[in-house]
Amino acid sequence: MPTDRERLHRLIEKLCIIEGDFVLSTGAKSRYYFDCKTVALDGEGLTLIAGEFLKEIEKLPVKPTAIGGLTMGADFITAAVIVLSHQAGGKLLKGSIARKEPKKHGTRRKIENELRADENRRDRRRDHHRLVDPHGVQEEFEEAGYEIVGILAVVDREQGGKKTLEEKYKHVRTLFKTSDFPRLAALAQKGGARVVA
Repeated sequence: MPTDRERLHRLIEKLCIIEGDFVLSTGAKSRYYFDCKTVALDGEGLTLIAGEFLKEIEKLPVKPTAIGGLTMGADFITAAVIVLSHQAGGKLLKGSIARKEPKKHGTRRKIENELRADENRRDRRRDHHRLVDPHGVQEEFEEAGYEIVGILAVVDREQGGKKTLEEKYKHVRTLFKTSDFPRLAALAQKGGARVVA
């Protein structure tokens, strides 16, 4: 019987690797595109990601009280992790979502569900904020006073990003790396790649 992580690996291999000719945000060309949103929008896939993230959170030396990330990529995963946390009956996690720019209407917030000031004061033990999606959103949470105790991602692209993050945020965990997917490795030999989590 396959483990949950093995099941997730199979789903990612099946749903997330798109072959074709792509122009990436850097302008580079690629023969494939790796899109984790496809598995995060699959009921089984999202449940498996959330379960595996909760297991990784348990391994952290400092336990977070919140999880969050950059909208739109982290929205589904953040919600699923806080729901599973609640259902498990253990330490409940709060969720927050950050934007690169504040909303232009309504509350004009940059962070949705930001912890109240009294929960986030530096003169007492503040909530430790755990990021789901490490793509440039750490700064938004840090500016709001959160302490980042770890970063999670579904896949490490193996392009140096994880190592860069580890220089500042000691605990960076990924469920998989690009080389864990033979089909992806074979396509990578034919041209550049981009992993989107």
